[in-house]
Amino acid sequence: MYKIGYIDEDKGWCNTFYQYFKSDFDVILFDIISETTIESIIQDIQDNELDAVIIDFRLDESGLINFNGDAIAERLLKINPHFPLMMLTAFEQDAIDHVEDVNIINAKDILDGCFPEKVEILKVKIRSNIDNYYSKIRKSEDRIEELVKKKNEKTIKLKEEEELTKLYIYMDEIYPEEKEIPANLIQPEAITKLNEFVSQTKEILEQLKKKED
Repeated sequence: MYKIGYIDEDKGWCNTFYQYFKSDFDVILFDIISETTIESIIQDIQDNELDAVIIDFRLDESGLINFNGDAIAERLLKINPHFPLMMLTAFEQDAIDHVEDVNIINAKDILDGCFPEKVEILKVKIRSNIDNYYSKIRKSEDRIEELVKKKNEKTIKLKEEEELTKLYIYMDEIYPEEKEIPANLIQPEAITKLNEFVSQTKEILEQLKKKED
């Protein structure tokens, strides 16, 4: 069973969400208090090892905190831009104006008891987002292993070198605390050469970015 977090300053909505989703997911509710910060929420998300997070957009209504769900989403996606994330709100237009990816926004009124079919659709969307997230990681790991083998055998093509670089950068975004690809993905003797190759590529990308700025 996937573990998902729900962030909402309203305990009534937290309870409603829990009742709807507890049979399908391991639901972790976040306790929003006056001392709560964006950093503390991010830390709780990481500590709980969640598979996805659902955030209420308007979190400052109670006056306990002075930030909204879009600030949490922005910070979380800076750490891992691929992490499964959704937003519930009764203020869709306001959320659209503040959230970069409008596809994560969902109407909160589906939880008022009148739209059970829409709740089921939301469950499917959450599960599908998580499935796709882990599936892409697994496929990337397998492909990296194939390409590193080719690189060691000196049979890798230029396009495959480029693909390997993109995959490595993707995995670096998934595992930002890792200094290199997880050890189970490649042979130890390949790490040094691969790191040198990716390091050079990142330097080029940084130089191009500076020129664009």
